[in-house]
Amino acid sequence: MLLIYVALIAFQIWAILDCWRQRSRKLWVLAVLFFGPFGALAYVVSELLRGRRFGELPAAEPVRRDVRIDELEALLISNPAPGLFVELGDLHVHRGDHRSAADAYGRSLETDPDSLYARYHLGLSLAAQDRQAEAVEELSKVHTADMKYDYGAAAEALADALLAAGRDREALEQYAAVAGSSTRARPKFHWGLLLDKMGQQAEAARVMQEIVDQEDSVPAYLRPGESPWIERARRYLDGWPSETLLGAHSERGPGTQGHAT
Repeated sequence: MLLIYVALIAFQIWAILDCWRQRSRKLWVLAVLFFGPFGALAYVVSELLRGRRFGELPAAEPVRRDVRIDELEALLISNPAPGLFVELGDLHVHRGDHRSAADAYGRSLETDPDSLYARYHLGLSLAAQDRQAEAVEELSKVHTADMKYDYGAAAEALADALLAAGRDREALEQYAAVAGSSTRARPKFHWGLLLDKMGQQAEAARVMQEIVDQEDSVPAYLRPGESPWIERARRYLDGWPSETLLGAHSERGPGTQGHAT
């Protein structure tokens, strides 16, 4: 008897909660409260007669298109201006659609091949699709034209693409160049890790020690971005295997070998 009583109470509670979620069914809450399990049963029968199927997962909401994207696509039919393609690419990036973004930046470059902005963001969109060889080609052109483009971020993006493409030697040289003009820990860490991979453990340890030594001089506003890389460098020096130092919270890294402790 106790189990039946508990089941009936649970049935009523479920019915009340379901009525509350279905905002247009709130009056049924009173029916369940006044008539108990009979009110709950009446509610279920009423819903079934309306065609409702209990237990079905709610249909996924359709992805809403950006109104500006529609406007730009209409404009570009009669006015294929490179600036409009760039704006379209930026909107696609914001939505996470890197394939469409790459297409838009590429169309912009057909008319304005000297646009470093379009070429740089084309390279980033290609890298986001794991089209690393193509990303290296585009980012190399940006780097050749302006080695400090986007305050050095383009140079580091090129190093990342080289690394992801398996071109370790070139990536090492690129990270070393970036680290030589920046105090940021991330490019130095990847430089050190590649040195380790190539058997230069003493030089790798020197680079990692530099990262750890600069911890106290990092401004407070930069610490959230720098601290994870400083901690990885410290772990390297503590003897952690190199392959454990690039985890889920870091960007794509090389398949590294463990270093000597």
